[in-house]
Amino acid sequence: MSRPRVRLAACSLTFALTAFSASVWDGVYTPQQAERGQTTYREECSKCHGENLAGGEAGPALTGDEFLHKWIGKTAGDLFEKTRKTMPLEDPGGLSRRQYAAIVAYILKANDFPAGQKELVSELAPLNEIRIEAKR
Repeated sequence: MSRPRVRLAACSLTFALTAFSASVWDGVYTPQQAERGQTTYREECSKCHGENLAGGEAGPALTGDEFLHKWIGKTAGDLFEKTRKTMPLEDPGGLSRRQYAAIVAYILKANDFPAGQKELVSELAPLNEIRIEAKR
């Protein structure tokens, strides 16, 4: 009787492992997009998260171990939505979706995830397929 459960568990695990089509290690943003994100970050985010994304009194670090510990196992969609719905603090959602995607691209670049040939999209469904991983 336990064999069907084992098969079901194996199928569920296989589905969970293949549900994502990309990771942040697959070059999911372009250098130009990250550069645009850096400009917007400096204008909109640096006063709380610091010039070097290391965090400050009003905002957590967006790079390094603190950032990775919080975001490993989540998706680029999770990061995009958290940013879009809560930032900037004085005007959550006040930027365009394109600007939020560029900021996320800049955050990925600052965490040494590689750039690629295609821009990070601003639609949630494809972003949810990009997992954030500490290692390749």
